[in-house]
Amino acid sequence: MSMVTCELCNQTGDDLSLREAVHKDMGKKWVCGDCWTNLYDKNSMIAGTTGGGGTFSCPGGCAGCRNA
Repeated sequence: MSMVTCELCNQTGDDLSLREAVHKDMGKKWVCGDCWTNLYDKNSMIAGTTGGGGTFSCPGGCAGCRNA
């Protein structure tokens, strides 16, 4: 497993779980759970474009993917 990094707070770790967020100003970013929640609370994401809720199927090829 490779180390991943949150694109907002730069937190890193082998066990860090990243989520995709589409920020209103910065575009698509891979962020940690704390940053995703912060963006959500501040209404800083474009609605309906993230994989933040429900089930989500990952093919395993993204940079921050645990399945890569």
